[in-house]
Amino acid sequence: MSPKAVERILDYCEQKIARFEQSNNTGLMEIRCYPNQGQYKVECWCGDLQNFLIAPEDLAVWKTTSLSRQRETLETVKQVITKLDSALFETFRLQQGYATISILHRGQDGEYGFLFCPSVIHGIKPC
Repeated sequence: MSPKAVERILDYCEQKIARFEQSNNTGLMEIRCYPNQGQYKVECWCGDLQNFLIAPEDLAVWKTTSLSRQRETLETVKQVITKLDSALFETFRLQQGYATISILHRGQDGEYGFLFCPSVIHGIKPC
């Protein structure tokens, strides 16, 4: 179960990613995560910029599957959104809150690519 703030992020990303598939086109979405004034900020870049905030108290109710470290074939939007939910969870619950996530849709074969790059900042305590 994801908090409402996370659900808004996932819904937004799902709509954007589904457009890649509908137009059978190659597309890229980049998501940046970082702490911001006592909350967590998520910036989604996909033709435009959309900002989302997640309050620390929202993180307490978040339950999701763990992020797989194995290479997986991602063929549906639902698989990508599930992986994104796990990556956001790891960023904010298990890491320091800094990460870049890239999602790519290849038009020629319809597969998705997913790159998760958490950042560890030494000398900074998690919020």
